[in-house]
Amino acid sequence: MQDILSLALVVSAIALPDSINPSLILADLYLVAGRNPVRRTVMFAVSVFAVTLVGGVLIMLGLAELVRSLLPRLSSEVKYALIIAGGVSLALGGLAIWVKRKALTDRRSPRTKKEKKSPVGGQSAVLMGAGIAGVELVTAFPYFAAISIIVGSSASLPGKVVLLGIYNVVYILPLIGISIVCAVMGPRASGFLNRIRDRVLNRWPVVVAPLAVVLGVALTAFGVLRLLAS
Repeated sequence: MQDILSLALVVSAIALPDSINPSLILADLYLVAGRNPVRRTVMFAVSVFAVTLVGGVLIMLGLAELVRSLLPRLSSEVKYALIIAGGVSLALGGLAIWVKRKALTDRRSPRTKKEKKSPVGGQSAVLMGAGIAGVELVTAFPYFAAISIIVGSSASLPGKVVLLGIYNVVYILPLIGISIVCAVMGPRASGFLNRIRDRVLNRWPVVVAPLAVVLGVALTAFGVLRLLAS
């Protein structure tokens, strides 16, 4: 049980900076304009969660088979080595985002201040969420790191699926937050969230990069300490 809790903290730490995903957040904010924003944003979040979780389970099963063929008996050393690798990858990813922060914000800066009503309906919101999540899954390196750590753990298959679910709940926290704001603020939500959108566009690398580096270093230190103690 203690190992599961530790792993839950590890995958949550990896998922937290990954959750600040401009593509998903901006697409969800687009759905706020127009009718039934709560319904559409909830359906968008659910579709992102479902596609990412199912994709993660399929990747995990395939990766588990590969790991079993290479390492028939996974030791605790392998598990902590995977955690160290995940932490190093997360920290390096944060550094890369920091180095490219100006280019990233310039590329994603809004070109117009004019707001348009979203014509997207509930079914289209599901398709949009599934499509974006599918594309993001191809280059989801933090997710791959988390999956590798989960595969290397001694958790049962249901436990591993739960850990993937925890990752994906953290991953869609901004989308859940948008739905909650829409439900609480009603018609005022659009203006409020548009202001947040502009801040996300202009500042997300400055937030994500240090967070990823700090969490990556913390994961690496955790793995090293556990490895030395094992």
